[in-house]
Amino acid sequence: MTALPPSPTVVPDVEGRPPFGIYQGEVGTVQLDRLARPWAFPAWARRLRRKRWHYALYATHEVIAVMAVAELGYVANAFFAALDLRDKQPLIDVTLLGAPDPFTTVSEQMTRGLTARFRVPGARLRFHRGPEEDRYHHAVDLSALRFPRTGGVHLRGEALTVGAPPPLLMVTPVPEGGASAGLLGRWLPRDGVNVTLKSTGLLAAGHLEVGRRRYALEGGVVGLDSTDGFLARHTTWRWAMAAGRLDDGTPVGFNLVDGFNEGPDGKSENMLSLGDRLFPLGPATFRFNAADPLDPWQLETADGSVRLAFRPLHAHRDARDLLLVRSRFVQPLGFFSGTLRFGTRTVEVSELPGVTEDQDMLW
Repeated sequence: MTALPPSPTVVPDVEGRPPFGIYQGEVGTVQLDRLARPWAFPAWARRLRRKRWHYALYATHEVIAVMAVAELGYVANAFFAALDLRDKQPLIDVTLLGAPDPFTTVSEQMTRGLTARFRVPGARLRFHRGPEEDRYHHAVDLSALRFPRTGGVHLRGEALTVGAPPPLLMVTPVPEGGASAGLLGRWLPRDGVNVTLKSTGLLAAGHLEVGRRRYALEGGVVGLDSTDGFLARHTTWRWAMAAGRLDDGTPVGFNLVDGFNEGPDGKSENMLSLGDRLFPLGPATFRFNAADPLDPWQLETADGSVRLAFRPLHAHRDARDLLLVRSRFVQPLGFFSGTLRFGTRTVEVSELPGVTEDQDMLW
């Protein structure tokens, strides 16, 4: 595998140019308001077009939990879902809408110094990592008064960066990122800019409480997604992430996407991780039944490194039609089985916890 260059310390560079490419390692501050022409958005458009989120996936042999906080400019949202992997039953699944800053914020830092928070009555999510810390902290609190059928939900999770593979950073142009905005497109740059950082194979600590049930997160594995960009008004993608262990205990994970963040020469955010090593991959293909995402999925990469079947157990869904804004978001939780190739080594995986996703957004 060809080693990736180290991530830049700041995006864009001092002259306002986005360093398009694929890198490995932690990135510093992402300040897209500093983009120079021809990538700069006018001040009035930044609030509407800039999208930022932080997502985390925790998986043990007992439970998988996924959570996110997103700033979408004119609105903010968050979600939390958890699935008991032994009973194969959902524990909690909530989507929350809220107001942007100050009730919701996602920082320009994606690694050290990261903060993300969301607050509405009866629900609070807080994610952070201190400037000198070697771990991310994720906290979720859902009140039993707001969710009486489930009972109170409390997660305290830590994702340790020491011993984990380096994250993969991708900075890519977004075709039609500005021009797709209809009549307003004449005042916007033709292409947007997106920055995404994907991490897999981080070791977990902490616990999850759902009503009277308690799940230890120690020994689990974590995957993270931090994204910040001026995205196209109409954006679609298929995505998958997994986090688990091989039979010998080695942490394993992957991140795959189709239809988004695809750069020149076949470069993408697709990757495998094994132990403390990162393996960049080429394009991926998803085959699934969009009418019923609980049917089996098939995933593979063009280079043959990934050949997997996905068995969904539950699907987190969010569909909204607000005329000017529409969304169809489905994220099934379940198990992957098949083969993964790490350089010259091929391993079989069975019941590897993870998620897939089908998203179609007009935002």
